[in-house]
Amino acid sequence: MPGRVWDKVGSVSLSQHHTSDGPVPARILFWLSASVGVTMVGMGIIWPIMPLYAIQLGAGGTELGFIIAAFNLARSVFNPVVGRLSDRLGRKPFMLTGLFCYALLSVAYIQSASVAGLIAVRFAHGLAAVCVAPVAMAVVAETAPPRRLGIYMGTLSMALMLGVGAGPLLGGVIKDWLGTEAAFLTMGGLALVTSVGILVFVPSLARKAGETVKPSTSMRQTLRQSRILQTVFSIRFFSAVGQGAVYTFLPLYGVAIGISSTQVGILLGVNVLLIAFLQRPGGRLADRTRPVALMVGGIVLSGLAVAGMPLVQNFSGALVMNILMGVANGIAVPAALVLAGREGARVGMGSVMGLFDAALSLGFIVSPILLGMVHDVFGIAAIFYVGGAIILGGTLLVVMRFWSPWQPRSYHGDI
Repeated sequence: MPGRVWDKVGSVSLSQHHTSDGPVPARILFWLSASVGVTMVGMGIIWPIMPLYAIQLGAGGTELGFIIAAFNLARSVFNPVVGRLSDRLGRKPFMLTGLFCYALLSVAYIQSASVAGLIAVRFAHGLAAVCVAPVAMAVVAETAPPRRLGIYMGTLSMALMLGVGAGPLLGGVIKDWLGTEAAFLTMGGLALVTSVGILVFVPSLARKAGETVKPSTSMRQTLRQSRILQTVFSIRFFSAVGQGAVYTFLPLYGVAIGISSTQVGILLGVNVLLIAFLQRPGGRLADRTRPVALMVGGIVLSGLAVAGMPLVQNFSGALVMNILMGVANGIAVPAALVLAGREGARVGMGSVMGLFDAALSLGFIVSPILLGMVHDVFGIAAIFYVGGAIILGGTLLVVMRFWSPWQPRSYHGDI
């Protein structure tokens, strides 16, 4: 069994470092957070680079959509599988394998000179990333004290968003100073360093003696077991589809309104870094209030920000919209994580966290392809109107469909 081989690397098990009432050791939380952040750098690093680069290769909006979507296609397809296997075999082997492959594949970008090559590398990179982020989240969700689940999950979510936010900044700055190849090599180097940190400093992720493992279930079975998860999955999916208008097409909109690539990088960085720094406060708030209200309210606010993007025609206006979007997601994401974490304790943490990540990945698959077609037919402004409508309309449908299980009496805990 792979888990038994790799688990011998750590001298003691994680359960020996942690009790249900005590905190997860800081060094373990740090390296788990670092692993999540580094793998998400790969999602953000291409935002200021890939759209214009793909256009130079002759790609249209639809082809650009497939390039962007490939990373998340792999994450969506393999997330539930990796989640179930990590429930059975242990977490550490998947994290180490994913980080090592992630580092190797970063070099492959340099060798890709065609649209087809970029799609293949992005898909493989997404597969490597899926072995890390949801698995690390499952570890923290299993070991965090129940009353502090929100702040612990918020910490990992902050690391995830810092990785996504640092990606555009790294990609833009390193490309301008050292070239595109240096940006990809930096991404690979970070993954390699983090894999060493996980290997050396994170102990065996073995379970306590006598602890039973919940039977693994498929994505469909997991969703059927919980209408709360159906709610979280659906809202997360619709929000990812709509918000992809900003994350994928803002560089092209920047050209249309006459702002520079550096300014586009600032807009994306402010947006995502705001989400990141609000994760811990948002998690603490979700622990103390009803997280479902925070999730829905934040997503609605983000939809309004996306739809309002074409109404601004300068950098200052675009900055306001990106700040609004960042604050909205900073409230909604940790609340959704708290809901998912509570359900994971009942139906299997690895499966639930894989499902949570898969919803985002699936949305980011649909978004660039669908909105790329919208761009080709209706132009750049229509992308943001359609994106905002998807967020607001999708959230309304979910509220109408799943409102009843949100009442406290139909859920074992305060949602």
